[in-house]
Amino acid sequence: MQIWLPILLFAVGFAALFVELFVPALGVIGGSGIICMIVSTVLAFRSFGNAVGTLFLVGTLVGTPALVLIGLKMFPRTFLGRKLILGGIPEPGRAASPQPEEPYRELVGAQGTALTMLRPSGMVMIGDRKYSVVTGGELVDKGTPVLVTRVEGNRIVVRKLRPSDSGGVAEGGGGGPAGGQETQEERGTQP
Repeated sequence: MQIWLPILLFAVGFAALFVELFVPALGVIGGSGIICMIVSTVLAFRSFGNAVGTLFLVGTLVGTPALVLIGLKMFPRTFLGRKLILGGIPEPGRAASPQPEEPYRELVGAQGTALTMLRPSGMVMIGDRKYSVVTGGELVDKGTPVLVTRVEGNRIVVRKLRPSDSGGVAEGGGGGPAGGQETQEERGTQP
């Protein structure tokens, strides 16, 4: 037997193991590579004696873990690795994607129109944008003018717009009697 056959099997096994690191094949390619490396080592022992067989065995036992380590270092830079692995690790104490604490704070005092019935949540149009909002418990009909009274994180709280609201929101954000609660008369009237 010629020496090139065990060397070829060994090289094919190494290449198969390397490909298995980057191509998800459920271990079929890697398993085939390991079998090729074992067969090449056995052929080297049988055909060329202990010295050559030991070289193949050492190559298998040292080269395989080294190949795995090199592959794991290179994997994040590959096309598949970039798709499967998330971006960088955030610094301790920082969020992965920082957002403003209250992104809708500037809406307080803004006026809009209810796009859906607010019972008590629904959609309103403020300016040229739609927002998901809630009321303080009141029902607001579709098409009714509303006023943003406060923002709590991502929660936008609105109430019906009253004629006295032309100057903006009263301090405290609730407005009206009993901290934002409307009277029966106010609930019954339509603007």
